[in-house]
Amino acid sequence: MIELSVVRDLVTIFGVIAGFSYYVLTVRNANKARQQTISRELVKELSSVENQRIFMELLLMDWIDFDDYLKKYDSTVNIDNYSKRASIWASYNSMGYELYKGNIDIETIYHLTGYQVLWFLWNKFKPIILGYRKRYGNPDHMKWLEYLVDELAKERMRQRLPADIIDSDGYITN
Repeated sequence: MIELSVVRDLVTIFGVIAGFSYYVLTVRNANKARQQTISRELVKELSSVENQRIFMELLLMDWIDFDDYLKKYDSTVNIDNYSKRASIWASYNSMGYELYKGNIDIETIYHLTGYQVLWFLWNKFKPIILGYRKRYGNPDHMKWLEYLVDELAKERMRQRLPADIIDSDGYITN
């Protein structure tokens, strides 16, 4: 015959298990909701007409080398360009940090932002970002942007697509 204390202990154990299960499900749902919110906000921000215009302006910038870039576009000589550039860079840099922290997953970023867009941005500005890192002794400058590009390249390769978008002849590849 089962004693009353055993029944009481079993009820307590099942209560703890039920409470823990409820907690795990609540946390999981909260994480999904947070990821969805972050995704919505990123898409809203990056797909705005203004951001698209700024992005194209950035891609149309030209310079010969880092010093030429500084003469034309550095924050001390071209505040308007700096503001636009910093806005776009900061958006992608924060996206990379959110990915690193696990607040958003790589597949979501890959499908919502499009790898090509970020690939073109990174390849255009990589020498500039590396130049800023070296000149101002800040190895962390835009490190989450670089992390994001690297992770997106890995995701692209997982999908059996080339990480580089442009082939040796200068044509866009799939």
